[in-house]
Amino acid sequence: MNPIIARISFLLRLFAFSSAALAYAVAIRARSIFESRPTTNAGPTPIVFISTHPFGGLWQRPQQLAVRLAKSYPVLYLWPRYASDLARRKAEKQLVPSGVAPQVQLLSPILLPFERAVTAIYRTNLRTVRAAITTRLRQTSLARAPLLWFYAPRFTPLLDSLAQSGVVYDIMDEHSAFGFARRETTNLEARLLRAADVVFAGTNTLAERKRKLPARIKYFPCGVEFEHFSSAADKDLPVPAALLDAKGPVVGYFGAVDDRLNFDMILAAAEVHPEWTVLLAGPWLATRPLSEIESHPNIILPGLVPYAKLPGYLARFDVAVLPFVLNDLTMHTHPTKVLEYLASKTPVVSTPIPDIVTFYAGIIKIAATPDDFIAAVEASLERPDDDAIKWGFEMARASSWDAMVEGMKLEFEKALAGSMNGYPPEATRDGRA
Repeated sequence: MNPIIARISFLLRLFAFSSAALAYAVAIRARSIFESRPTTNAGPTPIVFISTHPFGGLWQRPQQLAVRLAKSYPVLYLWPRYASDLARRKAEKQLVPSGVAPQVQLLSPILLPFERAVTAIYRTNLRTVRAAITTRLRQTSLARAPLLWFYAPRFTPLLDSLAQSGVVYDIMDEHSAFGFARRETTNLEARLLRAADVVFAGTNTLAERKRKLPARIKYFPCGVEFEHFSSAADKDLPVPAALLDAKGPVVGYFGAVDDRLNFDMILAAAEVHPEWTVLLAGPWLATRPLSEIESHPNIILPGLVPYAKLPGYLARFDVAVLPFVLNDLTMHTHPTKVLEYLASKTPVVSTPIPDIVTFYAGIIKIAATPDDFIAAVEASLERPDDDAIKWGFEMARASSWDAMVEGMKLEFEKALAGSMNGYPPEATRDGRA
């Protein structure tokens, strides 16, 4: 397509989606004004997940927690969609498989683009999210003020406009390190940490870092759906179509294919060992030219793989890898996939992410440079460490999401009971628009 025509087409799509988002915001705001506020405290406390992770996308910590908490509480899971993403068609189609989470109500309002640069748009988007939540709660007769479960500091101002019976902040990342973070992210997070009744940290490094701030922080690492991923341990599952023609050993990764990956390390491995098949399974979100990766015939990019099908890919891995760059974002991460890898009895090689080094020393091979990475993969292929594989398998078995969620329930129920002490039985913290 002619570049000028393509750009005009993009701008038209962007305008159309932005107009639709604005109309949606106005309509839902108007509806919320005319509907009555809940006045009773009947029934279990609903939990509203305010996330940035699409429910039907990469299956991560927020979704794992939501589906399990929904067995005990009404759960509304919200994530935003931005008109700019829709117009660019960057995001892959997000689907929630039938029957995966029937108890979880899903809400995904369309927001306006450019909120990072334009404060007025940011405030409009916050009002849209607030109206979407309150309207859905009324429509579903959830009269009790919800427990707000935050995943991103940029939604902190909702504390001023949403009724709430309590606040949980579940930290997965160092949000200020994201390139798209708002300038005031640090201040917004500090406020959220002060307001939260309990703070869960998904990584040890984040827990230690945030303890310097006034917050009640509990370290709860990610778990694993052991039965799901251990099904790959026998390596006898059907081979996925993307790997039917794979030659030689498969060095595999699944997750977001974004700028956290060390592409120099990956390309070096693919070039030094053209007999290896390097699989990067996940949505392409990197700024690196895709053509540079695709020019290597032994690198396979199947795109987003549904969660249900991941064991089939993992069963074909000879070595699973975590080839992350080391920066302020990745140094505070604890990848969910590490336990998923270990549950499949697959040797694992990772760069020296602090949580990986702290908790998996002797189980996972650590490599900081491309040469060390290649050598570690070679050693894992030639001389798999059976003891390390066994210990990793047992560590995964002992790290179920179910146990993790039960522990978190005890913490936030205890915190909420304490926060309500001294208030009348029907009192809640009531935010005003």
